Formats: sequence, C-alpha cells, structure tokens
Amino acid sequence: MKKLRKIISLMLVCAMAAVLLAGCGGEPSTSSGQEGESTEGKTYELRLATLYPAEHELTVSAQAACDKIEQETNGAVKIQIYPSDQLGDYTSVYEEVMKGTIDMTINTMVTTYDPTLEMLTIPYLASSYEEAKEIYCNPDSYFFQTVRERQEALNIETLGIYISGAMGVGAAKHLDNVMDPTASKSALIRCPSMDSYLWTAEGFGFNTVTIAYSELYTALQTGVCDGWVGGGAYVNYVSFRDVLDYFCDARYIYENIVCIMNKDLFDGMPAEYQEIIQKAFTESTYSFTDQMEALDNKAMEDMAAMGIEIYSPTEEEYETMRAYFKENVWPKYENTLDASVYQALITNGMRAAA
Repeated sequence: MKKLRKIISLMLVCAMAAVLLAGCGGEPSTSSGQEGESTEGKTYELRLATLYPAEHELTVSAQAACDKIEQETNGAVKIQIYPSDQLGDYTSVYEEVMKGTIDMTINTMVTTYDPTLEMLTIPYLASSYEEAKEIYCNPDSYFFQTVRERQEALNIETLGIYISGAMGVGAAKHLDNVMDPTASKSALIRCPSMDSYLWTAEGFGFNTVTIAYSELYTALQTGVCDGWVGGGAYVNYVSFRDVLDYFCDARYIYENIVCIMNKDLFDGMPAEYQEIIQKAFTESTYSFTDQMEALDNKAMEDMAAMGIEIYSPTEEEYETMRAYFKENVWPKYENTLDASVYQALITNGMRAAA
C-alpha cells in the first residue's frame, strides 16, 4: 500500500510539473501579451473588419497595405480582412475593438463614447481634396492628433483616416441657389438623423426631413423628398443616378472612414512593427484619397453624359460658404466639442499643426 501511495504521489508531482512547464513555454502568442513580456519572435495574426465589400476600392487599398505590412515584417504580422460587415455592424465592431475582441477595423467613426469625435462631420473644414488630405490624412495635423488622443482614451490606436468622398447635393429636380445660404429655398432635402447633418442642411437654407437611407431611392423616385445630403458624386452615381436630375458638387463634408486598432494590442507590438503598420496605412489613406477624387470626377462626367445637370461651384462660392458656416453653423458645436477643440475650430478651422 505504501508503495502504491508513493507511485501515485510521484505521478501527481510529474503531472503538476508538466502543467507548469506548459505554462512557461509553448508557441508565441498572437496577442499583445502582458506588461514586461518579451515580444521577440512573436507572430501576429490579426482580424480587420470593414463594412465595404471585398471588391470596393477602399477594401482593395486596405488589402494592399496589409500585404505590405506582411512583407515588411517578414510574415510576422498577417492581417486578414473581413469585408461586408461579416464581424458585425460598425457600432458593435467599434466596441469590440475597444475591448480587444476584434483587432482592427476600417469603418465609420462611432461618437457615442466621446461627443468631441463629432468633429469628423463639421462642414466646410475643407473645400478641396488637397486641403482635406492635409487636415484629415496628415498624421501631424491638429485634427488627426486630436482624433488620436481622444481615441487613445478609449483604448484605441488611430492608424489612418480615409476620405471616402466629397459630399454634395443630389436631387430629383433642378435646384436654385444651392451655394447661396441666404437665398430662400423651397426644396425638401433628406438628411441623416444626426445633428451635424441637420445643421448642415439647414445651413444651406433647406427644409429638411429624416428618411432612412434604405428608403431614400424610393423617396426620391416618388417625390417624398426633392433631394438629399450625405453622399458624394460617386455614391450618387452608383446608387441614385436613375432618379436624379441634378447634382451640386458642394463639398461640405469629406466623409471620414477611420482605420483603428486595439491600443493594448498595438502597444504590445515591437516598435519596428508599429512603425511599419502606421506608415503603411498612412500611405494607403493618401493614395486612396487621390483615387476617390478621380472616382468623384468620373462620376460627375458620367452623370452629365446621362443628362443629369452638374453644378460645379467656383472657389469664391466655396469660400463664401465656409465663411457663412463658420459664423452660423460652427457655433452649434460649442456644447458638443471639448472646449479646447472648439476654440481651435473657431480660431483656425483646425488647420494648425499639432
């Protein structure tokens, strides 16, 4: 009996030792690891969620960035893209990135957790793509640095801001004096159910109505509304060209799509990998913005060829709109933005470098 007890005791000791050894060794982790843990030799297989389909130009651009990252890290960082909301809609995905249950996303910004992030939809911060790149895509700009700092507090690392179109006004009939905010307008314009878009449409002098995006085509077709705000030339051409008679290239908002990663994950990676990832997505945002400008211009050419009236404002009209919106619309953000951010908006339109 004593011999049996010794054998059992020896077996238990060996089993415990095996468990301890397994905990100390094993394969390299794919996560960021705990504080003080070495990252040498680790590989990272990451999931990136996006709302766009695989064939969309933005997804293609992001895939090129992921391929470059894998190449420059010698296969240590591999990023798998999950397109078309496969991992959930943008609101749930954003929260999952905060928690770290999803590694990355390229998606619409969620402002629920920090109202100051409404700064992404302030109208007439820029009136040209070149200007927009310097404000939104430039990692050294005040705007980008502020977005980064605000998201860091949410455990999110900002890797890039894509510009997915310069928003205009599409309508099922001719519209007069769109770029004169003081002119009386009878048109009923659909806008998204967000204060920033409501303030923008009202800034133009339009009567507004809230209609779900999924119902917009039918609403334009049946005359429930006369036109809409919230999309650029490319979106108007792809989704609504059959029911449009008019498009104004008003460029009031440059749609921002953010590329973000869980901050704990990013901070736990080697500095070399951090630099490679950041640089790859910065370059991707710049190149995609140039591509998006070309797509918008081509869309307007194609709409004009179909007989849709295209109105291209003058530089003077853009400047008039910016001055009007600065005086009459930007102050509406005072109770939404952080005080210092609001002051930067009113003082210089967030154009100063950080």
